[in-house]
Amino acid sequence: MAKMPERGSVTMQVQAIEQKKAEIRELREDGKNVVQRTVNDFKSRGPGWVASAVTGAYNIKKKEVVGAKTGAKPIGKIAVGDGSDIDSATIVFEGRPLTPTHFGMKPKNRPRPTRDDTGKVIKKARKYTVTQQVFKGQAKAIGSKVFLGSNKGSGEVTEIPFQREGSGRTPIKSVKTTSIPQMITSERVAPVIQENITAGLEKRLEHHIQRAQNRQSGD
Repeated sequence: MAKMPERGSVTMQVQAIEQKKAEIRELREDGKNVVQRTVNDFKSRGPGWVASAVTGAYNIKKKEVVGAKTGAKPIGKIAVGDGSDIDSATIVFEGRPLTPTHFGMKPKNRPRPTRDDTGKVIKKARKYTVTQQVFKGQAKAIGSKVFLGSNKGSGEVTEIPFQREGSGRTPIKSVKTTSIPQMITSERVAPVIQENITAGLEKRLEHHIQRAQNRQSGD
């Protein structure tokens, strides 16, 4: 049975926006539009702000973090929770534990022996150690008894690492790393997400306030 993806949400208070509320009130009816446009900006840009924080620490592509697909299965998803105000920002996310193929796994394919025209092996396949780089700049061997094998039946056919659980050739299990929810809530990433969202919302709010003020001054 397929494992259900991990899910979660984080709500962050955006205290610095309190300083702008007086300016918003002075705009009267235009102030409501300022808030709504800022909320809309958050819904469209928030996932990208989160993904930037994740990829700043983890060796994974931004397009995979925000909701790209590998084969037929989405590896993760980030969205903005329902809301109509800018006092707080809610991010909802989900994702399954990922294989090392998403984290710079080497080699990408199992070395094969060299054969002649008759199919006879003339050079054995070289020995190899499977490595991954979950955190940027930190490439490490995955572990002992790890080998690459096909993931047939999982959409796009690639080679992923498997690990033997005993002294024999079987049983084996696929090697998994971390998930997008675990990355988002990690100590390395969560504070940066808060900074990115606060800075992003403040910038968009200031942009819409300025535009409303310019319109009113031109009336």
